[in-house]
Amino acid sequence: MNWTCPISRFSALSLILLAFAVALGAMGSHFLEGVLSPGLLETWETAVQYQFWNALGLMGLSLLERSYGVNLNLAMGFVIAGIFLFSGSLYLLCLAPNPWVVYLTPLGGISFLVGYVGAAIRLVMPQKTN
Repeated sequence: MNWTCPISRFSALSLILLAFAVALGAMGSHFLEGVLSPGLLETWETAVQYQFWNALGLMGLSLLERSYGVNLNLAMGFVIAGIFLFSGSLYLLCLAPNPWVVYLTPLGGISFLVGYVGAAIRLVMPQKTN
């Protein structure tokens, strides 16, 4: 029996990242409000928002890849790295403040830029036809 998945692994991962964003957002507003300073709570919310938007961006790239038959794996890998580096470093900064973590956040932002710009370039490049 041949099993096929109706969505790509990147689409599935984007849904998991969205679910975690919901859970982390709820955690921030229900459990961390009295624990974190207002500034750190704002940082937490920024991390959640970036995770949300970029998980949706990942879903969009995955759908573009499938719709146009263009390989965007590398671009989507950069977006995933960006989520973990950017949002992940901010979550860590809030829960376990460590000065070295702040150096990961801009790397995440750069990963987002490389991923999205790389996808745009890849999508407008002429494709070989057989």
